[in-house]
Amino acid sequence: MTVPAARSGRKVYFIGLNAVPFLPLVAGLLRTYAEQDPRVAAGYDFQEPVFLVDGVQEMAAGITDPDVLALSCYVWNFRRQMKVARLVKERHPGMLVVAGGPHVPDRPGDFFARHPYVDVLVHGEGETAFRELLIERLADHPDYTRVPGVSVRHGTEAVPGRPAERLPRRIETPSPYLLGVMDGAVATCRQRDLRFYALWETNRGCPYSCAFCDWGSATMSALRLFDAERLQEEIEWFAEHDVEDLFVCDANFGILPRDLEIARALADARAATGAPKLIRVNFAKNSNDRVFEISKTWHDADLLMGTTLSMQSTDLDVLEAIDRKNIGLENYRKLQQRYATENIHTYTELILGLPLESPRSFRDGIGSLLEAGNHEDIRVYEFGILPNAPINTPEKIAGYGLRTVPKRLYVEEPGTPDDEAETVDMVMETNAMSRDEWVDCFGFVQAVQFLHNGCYTRYLSMYLRQRHDIGYTAFYERLQQYFGARPDTVLGSIYLRMRKLYHDYIDIPELPLANLVASQPDMAADLARYGKRRGWTIDNWGWLRIANDFERTYTELRDFVAALGVDDTSDPDLAEVFRFQQDVMLRPDYDPAAGRTTEYTADWPGYFTTGELRRRPVRMRLADQRFGANGRYTPVPGDLKAFARAAIGPSYPVSRIGHYRHRFEAAEVTSPAEPVLTEQR
Repeated sequence: MTVPAARSGRKVYFIGLNAVPFLPLVAGLLRTYAEQDPRVAAGYDFQEPVFLVDGVQEMAAGITDPDVLALSCYVWNFRRQMKVARLVKERHPGMLVVAGGPHVPDRPGDFFARHPYVDVLVHGEGETAFRELLIERLADHPDYTRVPGVSVRHGTEAVPGRPAERLPRRIETPSPYLLGVMDGAVATCRQRDLRFYALWETNRGCPYSCAFCDWGSATMSALRLFDAERLQEEIEWFAEHDVEDLFVCDANFGILPRDLEIARALADARAATGAPKLIRVNFAKNSNDRVFEISKTWHDADLLMGTTLSMQSTDLDVLEAIDRKNIGLENYRKLQQRYATENIHTYTELILGLPLESPRSFRDGIGSLLEAGNHEDIRVYEFGILPNAPINTPEKIAGYGLRTVPKRLYVEEPGTPDDEAETVDMVMETNAMSRDEWVDCFGFVQAVQFLHNGCYTRYLSMYLRQRHDIGYTAFYERLQQYFGARPDTVLGSIYLRMRKLYHDYIDIPELPLANLVASQPDMAADLARYGKRRGWTIDNWGWLRIANDFERTYTELRDFVAALGVDDTSDPDLAEVFRFQQDVMLRPDYDPAAGRTTEYTADWPGYFTTGELRRRPVRMRLADQRFGANGRYTPVPGDLKAFARAAIGPSYPVSRIGHYRHRFEAAEVTSPAEPVLTEQR
């Protein structure tokens, strides 16, 4: 099947901008569904979607003789798309501007007063509403209030259309991939040498109603399925077209029994053709046996970027406030052990600034995740208030004392007008957490992320937890306090610079969310030797700062541990634990062709793998060739850009899996002597 040939007719343009090259699936779905109606197919000429970010004036100038301009609105593209619509409407006042997507408010309020160039809002699912709008527009005297699921501008007021209609439980719409509608976008990305992501739905809907999220309301909650035969044909299309990166857009992949079969089909395609190579997915919120089997299937096929074990918070009162039910810490611990047994990497996401979350509960929550065995990847996000999130009501915002600051999302080019700068209302203070406490909590987060997840102190802290009963929360809190009082140390200078940056972030609206480091000349200069990136993160900066002062950092860490009451006199093993901790870190001079060999008087590789310490001399041979999820990155001795790619990975997608350190669990460990004593960790 192929896309219909170009024809004369009313021109329809789609805009759905992304900073990352996601293929324009929304535009493809709306077009293929609408063109099933012969009146639409005969009456309209669909143009190639605009999905790669360019200058606003340039994008507007590229839209010629439009009859319909459709906007897919998200928090990351809303302002730019509104300005494009305004500029085009000024040139073509008779065209129809239709805005849909999650950033279109369910309650329009004064939307049309603020955006009088928009004619119609589509609420929720768009296929039926958009098709009916196109059909109505062909009438001699169109009346868009006859269309379901819309709000229509009447002066500055919003007039509702008919009640919304959604697709049936079994979705049998045409595939934009199989019809060739996506071919132009793929060609554009390849011509520009862009690593693109194919977006893919296998089902639609979310049965949950988390207060911070608008997914359930946007998709009308009930779970509906795309046809299995279509999905299989799309998998074959991805393989035949060598699509390397696939983003499964389901809200809860793994929630359905058939999801395991879909996962196996993707693994089979990878084995047969080499594509796809990497899959991003939103796993089911409450992880189960099926999610584990899917994860193992993709892990064995070298497709998996890691499995989410969702939390958002570990505090029960917080979870109740956000209408969230979690798996519980004991089940979380069991799941961590199960995944670790199969060497399947996991990560957990938390949100800072949720209702009722105090600094104490937040820090203890991170500590409990470390205690449960998640040492690799704890991701903490800020709490942004989305237009259609259930918590976005005056009563709830006032009741929880949610105080927000409008934050820019990106570093903008000099001279970028304010009306092109994307923003989100970010919670910086609540009844349970002051602004200063918010800053302190993020300092704690960064210590855990670039020191523990980033491995610089991971094995040291694990050892102190087991041998000296120093809990993880206490270790990183005291580390934060110790080095925060010593600005002349490596970690002290890093921590205080981070703290200043977070205070500035609250106080200066122009400082962006996504490219915060790139907005700071001194931090960008620190990183220049590792390559030019807009997407450097704060923990990237901290991690590479330590790489610059590696030996000095560990000398200062010895002093910190002594301040905790542990030194070589009280613990004869401490010096060797420090040496093991340093040995496993990836360094700029590492040569994969040569590898590295280290020796110890006790089996520390085994201790940090199994929990048992065997008192025997061992030799450990490190020979890692590739790093990162799916082993995409090879270090080159002396090449700092290659070192950074191997050590911390790309800016997008963010993943701490397979970076930072050598895989000592898979290293060759030999011993000339039999063990004489075995100790439990």
